[in-house]
Order: sequence, then C-alpha cells, then structure tokens
Amino acid sequence: MPCAITSGITRDCRDNAGGIEYAYILDATGSMINVTEAAGVVSAFDIGGTAVTALDDMYLFDQVSQVANMTESGTFSTENGTVFYSNVLNLVFNKIEATKLQQLKLLAQNAKLCVVVKDNNGKFWMVGNERGCTCTASTVETGTAFGDRNGISIEFTGLAPEPMYEVTVPETTP
Repeated sequence: MPCAITSGITRDCRDNAGGIEYAYILDATGSMINVTEAAGVVSAFDIGGTAVTALDDMYLFDQVSQVANMTESGTFSTENGTVFYSNVLNLVFNKIEATKLQQLKLLAQNAKLCVVVKDNNGKFWMVGNERGCTCTASTVETGTAFGDRNGISIEFTGLAPEPMYEVTVPETTP
C-alpha cells in the first residue's frame, strides 16, 4: 500500500528564531517513556509509570543565548525499506566548576535520559521520543584568550523511528 501524502507545506512568515532556551532532563534508565501522542504532538507522558504532569517535574538545564542547538537528521534506506531519525542536542555551560563536572558525569553514566528542550520560538521538543537519548560526547575547555569560553559542552543523541515530537505538557515556572 502506498504512503498517502496528506497535505503540502506552505512558506511561512519570517517570524522564526534559532537556538535552544533550555532543556529539561530526567533519568529514564530501566524505565519505559510512555507518551500520549497524536500527529507528532505529545500531550502527556510518563517515565516508568510516574506521570510527568508539568515539565517543572524535570531538572532544568538553562542555556546562555545563542550557544545551544539541536539538529534532526533523517536516514532513509531504499535498499532496506527503513526510515529513522537521529536527534543531536548540544548544551553549553559557561565556567568550569566541580559541581557542573559532577552533573556531566552523572548525565553521561545514565543509559537512558528523557530530554525535552524549549527552542527560542517557545516550542518544546522531545529528544529521541519515547526511546530517550544518551550522552555521546563532551568537551571541557579553558579557552586561550580572556574573551574565550571557559566552560563545558555536552552532546546528547537519540534515535527514533518518527521525527521528533512536539510536547504540550505544561510548564509552570520557566
């Protein structure tokens, strides 16, 4: 059965902004991430049976303007008949500090993370959807000149058979 195209895509107004404002993260190791999803939009989700009723139930990782980003790449194989999507999220934290390095270590040790990011358009996106994601790289750098970054970068990667989900679970305090 052919896959029916259901609509076209029109050109939008130029009212868009790039970048990530912040991320919410929870450990989901050993747990299922269950989502209530319709047409790519998640209205509710739970981790291991515990409902996330507001994004504030997760840990906030705030970002400096214009440093964090997320990309999604689709991989489509004609030969194998497969389609999957890879999300890569890069978060950046200024100033090297022991407490930040310890959090980086804990994030990296988790086998599965539930991550929801808020972009600079006010939309929330789930990284890796219900399969979650893992830390795949990090960099700690002192910089060279006084004006260089002294800080930490961390990369999260998630794989999913569907494009990233938009999340409409409420946020009570940004």
